[in-house]
Amino acid sequence: MNKSIINRISTAQQVINLQTNTKPQGKNNVGYRTAIAALTIVAFTMLSACSETTAAPDEDARPQHRVLVTEVSAKTLELERSFAARTEGNMVAEVRARVGGVLESRDFDEGQLVEAGTVMFSIEKAPYEVDLQKAQAELTSAEAVFNEARRDWARVENLFVDGAISARERDQTQSRLEAAEADMQSAQASYEDVQLRYNYTEIVAPISGVASRESVSVGNLISENDTLATIVSLDPIYVHFNVNESDIAAAYLLRNTDISGNSESGSGPTATLRFSDGREHPESGYIDYVSRIVDRERGSIEARAVIPNPNRTLLPGQFVRVQLPKIEVPYAITVPQRAIIQSGRQAVVYIVDNQDIVQVREVTLGVRVGNEQLIEQGLASGDRVIIEGLSMLQPGTQVNVEIAE
Repeated sequence: MNKSIINRISTAQQVINLQTNTKPQGKNNVGYRTAIAALTIVAFTMLSACSETTAAPDEDARPQHRVLVTEVSAKTLELERSFAARTEGNMVAEVRARVGGVLESRDFDEGQLVEAGTVMFSIEKAPYEVDLQKAQAELTSAEAVFNEARRDWARVENLFVDGAISARERDQTQSRLEAAEADMQSAQASYEDVQLRYNYTEIVAPISGVASRESVSVGNLISENDTLATIVSLDPIYVHFNVNESDIAAAYLLRNTDISGNSESGSGPTATLRFSDGREHPESGYIDYVSRIVDRERGSIEARAVIPNPNRTLLPGQFVRVQLPKIEVPYAITVPQRAIIQSGRQAVVYIVDNQDIVQVREVTLGVRVGNEQLIEQGLASGDRVIIEGLSMLQPGTQVNVEIAE
């Protein structure tokens, strides 16, 4: 409270004393009541002035918002990228019946390795043996007719040269020869077809691999094209995975896989596998396929690794993780994850300029690197990014800056 206010209060007190000493005295005296009212007004006025006087200095002396910042700098990173994946046999073949009939035998052990060409099932042969004998007889008959027509043609041709028969008779004999030859060829094709169907009564493995259990047991009547079992080739094994189109690994895979058709097998980027329990598959493989089409629904591209599986410890349908080689990223900028504010697909960070004024900067996020986030666009070396004190922070505000160690 300054001296002028104290003086005004003292003057008001003197007025009250003067009025109280004036005749007649008493609380009902008009002068007394007037003095009390004057003193009250002066007091309230002085106190109000005092509040206003002290308020302004408090507002000017309000402490600035404290923030903790980190100064970013570009550096070379080596990123490790791995992706969830699923194993699949490099070849999967269904063992199907090529002809119908009664299934007479199963000639393989379920769940065991079979070689391509091994007989796996047998179908009753008797009906096909009958058809084969009939086709053989028809072929023999057609051959006999053809041989007779050929002999007739030899005689007629000589008679025609001697002028003993007309041209019409010669043409008729030649036509009979040609028809007999066509009939013989048709009988030959029919015989080969029946022979082929007879051979199909023995159902063989189309590829080498591990056989599944039988789908139809012996004694059942099966139809043509029925599935009897499945064979899966397990060495090597395929591993399929998807990579987001914006992931740095997508660009790496597209850049390092050849599509010219002249590359040697195994020339793609190396790949290793890890199981869900943390174990690593002992054999490393390579990336042999990267799709050049982005999946519209997932926004990702498909890739495939080829992994040696000599002991067949990897089985189709397993969930694993594919580990790619370290990807070198030059001039990379990272910031702590806590510095990033995301709203939908937009990401921003708060930075402080040279005057300690807060600014908002929109950034494009890359992959996570531990507790940090790779920034692909939006920041440059030397930018001071706020990592603490983001609560209630407004752009354009001057702040008290502390540098993080």
